[in-house]
Amino acid sequence: MKPSDTNSPARLFKEASDRAKQNHFTEALWQLGEILRNHPLSPDELDKAGKLLARWTATALPANVQRIDVLLLGQCTTAWIATALSAIAWGQGILLRVRNGEYDNVMQELMVSPEPDSAPKIVILVSWTERLFFDPQHRSAQQRIDEELGFWKQAWDLITRNHAAKILQVGYDWTSPGPLGHHLSATGDGQVAVVRRMNAALRDNLPPGAFFVDLEQLSGGIGRNSFYDPRRYFWTKQPFSELGVAELARHLWSGVRALMYGPKKVLVLDLDNTLWGGVVGETGPHGIALGETPDGEAFRAFQKYVKGLSERGVVLAIASKNNREDALSPFEQNSEMLLRLEDFAHIEAHWHPKDLSLRRIAQTLGLGLDSFVFFDDNPAERELVRQSLPEVAVVDVPVDPADYTRALQSELWFETVALLESDTQRASQYQQELKRRQSEIQFASMEEYLKSLEMTAVINPIDETNIHRVVQLLSKTNQFNATTRRHGLEEVRGMLSLPGAIGLTLSLRDRFGDHGLVSVLIAIPDAACGPQTLRIDTWLMSCRVIARTAEDFFFNALVERASKAGWEALQGEFIPTKKNELIAGLYERLGFERLTHGSESTVLYRQTLALVRAVPTFIQGEELNGG
Repeated sequence: MKPSDTNSPARLFKEASDRAKQNHFTEALWQLGEILRNHPLSPDELDKAGKLLARWTATALPANVQRIDVLLLGQCTTAWIATALSAIAWGQGILLRVRNGEYDNVMQELMVSPEPDSAPKIVILVSWTERLFFDPQHRSAQQRIDEELGFWKQAWDLITRNHAAKILQVGYDWTSPGPLGHHLSATGDGQVAVVRRMNAALRDNLPPGAFFVDLEQLSGGIGRNSFYDPRRYFWTKQPFSELGVAELARHLWSGVRALMYGPKKVLVLDLDNTLWGGVVGETGPHGIALGETPDGEAFRAFQKYVKGLSERGVVLAIASKNNREDALSPFEQNSEMLLRLEDFAHIEAHWHPKDLSLRRIAQTLGLGLDSFVFFDDNPAERELVRQSLPEVAVVDVPVDPADYTRALQSELWFETVALLESDTQRASQYQQELKRRQSEIQFASMEEYLKSLEMTAVINPIDETNIHRVVQLLSKTNQFNATTRRHGLEEVRGMLSLPGAIGLTLSLRDRFGDHGLVSVLIAIPDAACGPQTLRIDTWLMSCRVIARTAEDFFFNALVERASKAGWEALQGEFIPTKKNELIAGLYERLGFERLTHGSESTVLYRQTLALVRAVPTFIQGEELNGG
């Protein structure tokens, strides 16, 4: 065996299979996850991994695995997509339990209400062009578009009513321009034009909070002749080639990830030969390659793309092995730099290992490493981070800087359902946070520091002006999240429609700037909790304001609102996860009595409102809006 074969996917698959044959299924599954995470697999290997995953998880499941139930339905056969999709998700440590519907059975499947233990969190709908293009009744193109749109609207309505699930809709595509040819097919009622009008109608009518996968854009990226396989469609009604299945599954997973967890939050970048060409410590700030030469233009184009990510809310940080003065000099002295120092929330420039730098960045920003993406041209540094920080997403950086943007973009780490105003303000908010941390050093005690912040809060009811931001927070907040329930838009609306329900948001600002909407609290009536008792279904807060007594201020407001509404008690719930250990004692600290464990390891608490005393807080100027 050649030395290079020892870590080949084929060899690693065999090792994992050998473990499974010895009934060591947990070890086999974890090794399968490592193969998927650390090795680029061919479509065949991806399909193999998905089949092994299905076989082994039917026998045993590792403890504490995040599981998402998905219903996959299509106007074409989707079985192969389910296999690839499950494999890709397992490479990220998530077990997708995909139930694959029968061929072209969308409505029949959706009309059946699922059992509670298998209710999908997400329904994926895969369209196909059979009815759109081929019509024995000879209806006009617009009539066919309207009918297909009506079909999907009915499906969306059934998902909302019967499943309360998030929607991931795949658009339409053309596999050839048809008899009109390339020029005419893109005009009038040509097939290309009809597909584009159909996709525009889908986008315009999608329910809020749904995710759309643009199949035309996707197949065009790798070429339709490679993406589709007509023989497969004629034999099995599955139109995608092996490569097409793998690529579609990657984009479906990015949609699932965006709907359930939101995008990655932080992009950590190297400097030398990553943001510019050359080593600044050797060439000086004006000797680096940036602009003018072909490589220089490539680095400048990459900076432009990265700056665009920052402007849409991705937090930037630097991890560079460099003398700090050298590392900063291009930002300060080279006019060709598009990125400026103020674009970065934190800078680590020294000679310590990169994994230590990433840990420091995470600690400074108060974010989990699983929200990080690492981009470094040095393969040794990338491997170090992969091995020591497996939760960090590591981009396989190509040799040619002309391919940097494509490499970062193709990983799909920053796909999101929607961009809100709060997203575009995120980078500046972390800059403000850095100033706060620097200010903290000047004070002898935490109490003096908190007083110096001059914090004020505004509490508002959840309504149509802020509900999309609420759902966004629900999808990604982890460290301060009592239950980590991922409610969708319609679920939140449904809870708020219950008589007596209370849904509140908290926005916070201080002398350094505005944090925006940072906390959500939803309390609903629940007969199982007893009469006149509100159950706190959801309580979460952005990690940016942890330890500022914002939760105490918010609790006082909830008590005031609930008491005025005539409620007599509150029931709290804590569902422990790997990430929310920080608030394990929250309810005890607020004076709740601990009850017995509920289902799914839920810890229940109760508090009689008449006995509650206001909790001290350093937040002033309470404004309770909306009644």
